[in-house]
Amino acid sequence: MNDLLGDVLRAADPGTVHRDTPLSERALSELAAYEAAEAAGTRTPAGAHLVHAESRRPLLARRPGRTSAARTEGRPSNRPGTPRRRMGLAAGAMAAFAAVAIFVIALINPGPALASTPPLLELTPVSGTAPTLLTEMAQMQRTQPAAGSTIRAQMWSLNTSIAEDGSIESSVTEPQRSETVFAADGSVHLVLTAAPPFPGQASAGLPKPGTVLVDENFPSGQWEFPAESGPPTNVDEVGAYLAALTEDPHLSDGQTFREIASILSNFPITRAQESALLGYLATLKSITVAGQTTDRLDRTGIVFQARDRSPDFEDRLIVSPKHGQILAAETLYVGSSRTDIASPSVIDYVAWER
Repeated sequence: MNDLLGDVLRAADPGTVHRDTPLSERALSELAAYEAAEAAGTRTPAGAHLVHAESRRPLLARRPGRTSAARTEGRPSNRPGTPRRRMGLAAGAMAAFAAVAIFVIALINPGPALASTPPLLELTPVSGTAPTLLTEMAQMQRTQPAAGSTIRAQMWSLNTSIAEDGSIESSVTEPQRSETVFAADGSVHLVLTAAPPFPGQASAGLPKPGTVLVDENFPSGQWEFPAESGPPTNVDEVGAYLAALTEDPHLSDGQTFREIASILSNFPITRAQESALLGYLATLKSITVAGQTTDRLDRTGIVFQARDRSPDFEDRLIVSPKHGQILAAETLYVGSSRTDIASPSVIDYVAWER
């Protein structure tokens, strides 16, 4: 399937669907816009988003002898790519990053019945409530040195496909590292490379760490973050900003985690903007403290969690207790219906090198 067409279908937010399922009205309108752009010989800009199966942004795929809906479950999510015109971001997913026709997602062949997933982070108890800790971290942010104009991150995601008989098959993507440089003239340079396998992951079939998967320059105006500007610096304005960004005034707290991760992956936010995001999270009701951990880049962080997006998933945001910086975001499967992965299992993560 044409990558850009797949991107349009993902943006339509159709959920887990089979190949012959009719497209939604919004999907049809976006497809028409894409075709019009192609006919005009223009490049369709795209916002970068980590796509996740249960965020209802499937990556449709076909395999011989079966109808399947392949679903990239990581932010990554949290993944970079090429720009796309912002057309209906009602579902708004985490992160991962922009994707263009040349964006590479290297998938391995379906693995064994139980897919290999990253180890769960170890948690230790920590005192303090989520509102108190997040408020303290928001205040810390205001005292930190100015942030740079380069976003570096490491990410991984699970890919799930559903066969015609309804059975679930999983593949894994190689861990990846991204570097996104925002130049003063408005241009953006993206480099995506293969990262080392996570502990316990077989390396057979994976590209050698350091292999360049994407190396792309985007002229000014081509890397289109899904908003004219970044988030506000006032806590009271964040809710309206996210509602406008996603076209959804009723975001769950878990989806809010994912939207913030998408912002961090696509826009070089300032300390004041990050402080406002943390301050806004402190006002939400479904966020709790899971504990303290050492993240996948060996940094100490406080894990905040939300399970209100779906009973099958737990969304996490990891924040530094020393600097108030958002370090990482992860999604855990905590349901009981899947046979391809254990419960709980990490199904996507992104860790920003900050």
